[in-house]
Amino acid sequence: MITALLIAMVPAMVLLMLHLAIGPFGHVRFLHWHLRWKKMPVWLQQSLLVLATGILLAGASHLLGIWQQPTPLPAR
Repeated sequence: MITALLIAMVPAMVLLMLHLAIGPFGHVRFLHWHLRWKKMPVWLQQSLLVLATGILLAGASHLLGIWQQPTPLPAR
């Protein structure tokens, strides 16, 4: 579960960088990706951004030690 969350943080960060046109997506070579993102329906943009923000907050809180995955049950 935690590994999937940490792996999901990568595309979530890419999505936020694409939305804000920062990092490589602010470069002239990749600006067309940002413009294509802006042409998507607003409801889809907002729902993907909310999902990405939730993933990043959950992953960051886990990495900071605020939230930990429960320990597995002992084997019988």
